[in-house]
Amino acid sequence: METAHPESGIPSRAQALFPEAEFKLRHPLFQAMPYPLGADPRLLELEKFVSQSLDPETSETLRHASIRYVGRWLHDSSFDVGRETLFTDFFLLLESTPWSIGKMHAFATAYLTANGIRIERRRETGSEPRAFKLVQGQRTLPIGETLGDPFAWCMKRFSDFVEMYPWTEGVTLGTSACFKAADMLFMYVQHGLHPNGEWSLMGRKRFMQTEGYTVWTALSLALTRTDRAAQLPSRRDSLERGMHDVVLGQIEDAFTPAPAAPKCGELVRDPEGSDLCFKPAADSSGPKAPVLTVVRGQVPPAADPGDRQTLERFKPLESPLPVALMPSVAQLEESRSRLVREFPWARITIHIIFSELNTRRSFGSLVFHLRPVLLLGPPGIGKTRFARRFAEEMALGFRAIGLAGMSDVRSLTGTARGWSTGQPSVLLEPLLNNKSASSLVLLDEIEKAVDGGSKTPAAADFLLGLLEPENARNWFDSFLQTECDLSRLVFIATANSLAGLSGPLLSRLTVLDFGRPTPEDIRGVVPFALQDIAKDWELPKDVFDAVVPPIDVDVSNMRDLKVWLTWYLAEWAEAHLSTRRHH
Repeated sequence: METAHPESGIPSRAQALFPEAEFKLRHPLFQAMPYPLGADPRLLELEKFVSQSLDPETSETLRHASIRYVGRWLHDSSFDVGRETLFTDFFLLLESTPWSIGKMHAFATAYLTANGIRIERRRETGSEPRAFKLVQGQRTLPIGETLGDPFAWCMKRFSDFVEMYPWTEGVTLGTSACFKAADMLFMYVQHGLHPNGEWSLMGRKRFMQTEGYTVWTALSLALTRTDRAAQLPSRRDSLERGMHDVVLGQIEDAFTPAPAAPKCGELVRDPEGSDLCFKPAADSSGPKAPVLTVVRGQVPPAADPGDRQTLERFKPLESPLPVALMPSVAQLEESRSRLVREFPWARITIHIIFSELNTRRSFGSLVFHLRPVLLLGPPGIGKTRFARRFAEEMALGFRAIGLAGMSDVRSLTGTARGWSTGQPSVLLEPLLNNKSASSLVLLDEIEKAVDGGSKTPAAADFLLGLLEPENARNWFDSFLQTECDLSRLVFIATANSLAGLSGPLLSRLTVLDFGRPTPEDIRGVVPFALQDIAKDWELPKDVFDAVVPPIDVDVSNMRDLKVWLTWYLAEWAEAHLSTRRHH
């Protein structure tokens, strides 16, 4: 419902107070305005707030405060009123004046207050992570739960604002408006309705990764450049670096809520012998949440204070962690299509990878996994970028490990305690950082790893064990001094050629030729290369939308394309932005 059409004449009393209204007021408290002398003082207070919020002669600050007071009045009121009907009338009355970020935020806050809902902005502490969420009493509203029509209409106004505002040209909003826009962004992506109707969790996640990231980055940069955030320290959290990822993580957690620590009798051992277990939901007929304990054995204590601190940092891996779920067939198809658009020369490779995933999913596979893959092809054709994008599409943590020239595999096996460089394996880092037992590890230039001599394991021998599922379940870390379960790591390796790779190692890999981009392919992926450059420069992904490179791009691979585009951007900026710099 966007517009209410006239149904009958407004009662004469209300008509005098709201002459611009073109609809029938439905709520009795509005129909009876203006109240006669001697009316209940509380009703006269409500009338004052409503009138001030609509008066164009009143300052903007007072108008927005009056809107919020209406919500507080309803929350505290002893009158038996229909909040949804009253807010419907109130919203339609407010339509007679232009909407701004301040006005949207005031109305959304008023609606939440009236319904006993508060915005919880929480800083990260030792016991609790940062968060932005709506809480009603003791209950956190789950992401995707929508509120009443008036709130949805207010979120629609914000959606229109996001679509029309020139984010890439620089934010001109005031300090307070920037914070309020961040609040609105997080409320919209968590509890708003999509303009086209229902909004899935996957859709909310995509919005936060694209348009939402552009909005948040522009707001954050606007405050960072002028250091205006220090003026409102109590609201700084909503625009701190990384808050976008916090909210995105909350949306991702809504797919697979983190399971509680397992209790005796609630876990079923995986028949293949791993520690992958399935904890039933409270309702035994509901879905099961897969969890896995990465550090399986007892970790011996450390004598060195530095080693003890490192052991404490990796302690979360000793508790059950969620395992990545296999996307639905429809989600896999969407991801496959996006990757083919970005890597058209690797269409066959992408088809083979997703064919395995679709087969696993079609037969009911619950957890995400993929046989180790080797992407074969010359340098600069996008093999590493594909691995990173594939991890993003599958919502996996990502870690790239360069093997070229590596003779000491102790960074992979873990370095013994007692040394200043002592650390657990880098393979555990993505699991720790993403609080998940699943991640994608890129073994870059695998054919260039060299043997380390008699004092360290040969790289080839180590990789043979790592890529063998049974060995990965019982993998020993030299720093932790215990067995770890890496069976849910997904490996993608890259190589320029097969020279130097042994038959046993190749037998553990699905070898796929990554293809070669044609000149037409190179021209077609220019927008994606520009997005990569924007990401490297920590700018909104669509900051270069106004840049139209010539069609005669003459490079042979993706690496050279980014170099060429960087040069071209410098030329374009000199021609189009030099005048702006003088003002």
